Amino acid sequence: MIKADIRGSSLWVPATMSCIALMVAVFVTDPDSYLQYQSDVDRSGESWRLITAHFVHLDWLHLLLNLSGLWLLWLLVGGTFSGDQWVLVVVLLSLSITGGLWVFSPEVGWYVGLSGLLYGMLAAGLVVAIKALRSSFTLVFILVLLKAVYDSFYGPVSLVDVTAHQVITDAHVYGIVSGTVIGATGRLLAGRQDQSG
Repeated sequence: MIKADIRGSSLWVPATMSCIALMVAVFVTDPDSYLQYQSDVDRSGESWRLITAHFVHLDWLHLLLNLSGLWLLWLLVGGTFSGDQWVLVVVLLSLSITGGLWVFSPEVGWYVGLSGLLYGMLAAGLVVAIKALRSSFTLVFILVLLKAVYDSFYGPVSLVDVTAHQVITDAHVYGIVSGTVIGATGRLLAGRQDQSG
């Protein structure tokens, strides 16, 4: 059975992410703003969009769904990295996801929301949390991978049609791939530290 492990984790990370997203929702009423990712980011010189896009949401429902996902994943894998490590993970994922959209998905004109970042954080945390191949974390990781593959070919799976907006599944895939690489790198570095210590 999966146990929530938030011992030693820093709740300030999801709390700060939630506060930023909430402040953006309150003070930036137009999602088509100077914060969203746009595919011409290289020409505009507005490189901050590569990170800020993840904290802009289309509406309150979109925001609440993403924040719910953030806190659920934190209960599951929040203890896999320290607070400072999570900040680095979030920055690397943000750049990887929007960078992936820019390089590999030029047809995506714009993007907002935490969902790609959430998939990446979940993947990174699960890769670090898997201690044995036959673990609940392994099963969850496989399910996340299968969902991303399915979404890529057939569109997003949802129990209900909660939003009329198009889901950018490419961001989810780039999040999972980047998160897996980051998690594997974290495991490798931790293993080397253990050996040298």
